[in-house]
Amino acid sequence: MVANYFFHLYVSRILGPAKYGIYNALFSTTILFTLPFAAINLVVAREIVVIDKNKLKNFLQQAFFLAFILTGILFVVLLCSLKWISSFLHIKSFLLLFITFLIPIISIFPITLAGVLQGLQLFRPFALVGFSSQFFRLIWGVLLVSLGFEIVGALLSSVLGAICALCLAIYFLKDYFKWPFVRFQNGKSKALLFKTLFYSTYTGAFSFLMYIDVPLVKHLFSAHETGLYSAAALLGKVPIWLVGSIGSVVFPKIVEMKKQNQPYFRFYITALLVCFVALVVGALGYYLLAPYVIKILFGAAYLNSIPLLRLFGLTAIPLSLASIAVRYALAIEDKRFLYFHWFSNFGFVFSVYVMHPSLKYAIIWLGLWSTIIFIGSLFSGTYSRSN
Repeated sequence: MVANYFFHLYVSRILGPAKYGIYNALFSTTILFTLPFAAINLVVAREIVVIDKNKLKNFLQQAFFLAFILTGILFVVLLCSLKWISSFLHIKSFLLLFITFLIPIISIFPITLAGVLQGLQLFRPFALVGFSSQFFRLIWGVLLVSLGFEIVGALLSSVLGAICALCLAIYFLKDYFKWPFVRFQNGKSKALLFKTLFYSTYTGAFSFLMYIDVPLVKHLFSAHETGLYSAAALLGKVPIWLVGSIGSVVFPKIVEMKKQNQPYFRFYITALLVCFVALVVGALGYYLLAPYVIKILFGAAYLNSIPLLRLFGLTAIPLSLASIAVRYALAIEDKRFLYFHWFSNFGFVFSVYVMHPSLKYAIIWLGLWSTIIFIGSLFSGTYSRSN
């Protein structure tokens, strides 16, 4: 994720707070649409853990078919929501919205193959695919933005980065492909599609909470204020991405341990404790170093983000732990936690709409509702465990 943050730091400095606020609102919107459909990653990973490895090539054909179906569904969803998104974000440029919608459609394919690598527990190639997406996005972003394409170039770099990640994933899995690459098997393909749509309600729950804050801020505040908030959110959510790497390991391990009737709940609690200690240290670092970090990384134009960053350091603790809780709930297919999570998400949106006298309140509400989600996951996980 270092490449991802270098990209944002470069773009934020070149564009300035106002234009960076517009860019980040659009990019957060793409993630809101991408991550629910990224459930295909978890479905593919889970299926590969449990299926006979001799059937892997046939399964890969179905996974590609599923990816094409999801891109069709996503295209229809985006087309129907075009006018509403334009009005909500106060952005009228068709070109910006078109590229914004293109990002999640292209991204589904490398996400699908990354799920294959994760299910095979080939974590090094899995990490390299994720890295390549961000690295080439950084390269293309610096090139296009420096050439004067500004917001368009910053958004287009995500499309090009996803294409590069797809090529690398195909290289790692070249021995598993067979002709035809796409194949429909009536019963199996339908079951895979419905399971992906079911899983999307889980991944959508957390991605909604994680990224809805920036579009909400863009809707309720000015573009300049959105840029200040985006800078604080970018750094404040660093721990969540670091902890997310642990969650990528927790998910397939718990699926495997549950299948073998091993004590998976103890493994889950251990992962939470390790993350909690690291997050507390990180929050202390944010409080002490926020002025230096903002000035060095973003520049003097973003100095008003300092109190926001300090507050985000605390909010990152429950939000990061909630991200692992979602992976755990997915692994054991806990539906009760899903309903509770969506209820809390809408509670967050309602709270921000009702009370938002300053930017700080968006962060405060995010921290409170993510704490509620995490506590609820502990009760739900304790009730659901079989060990």
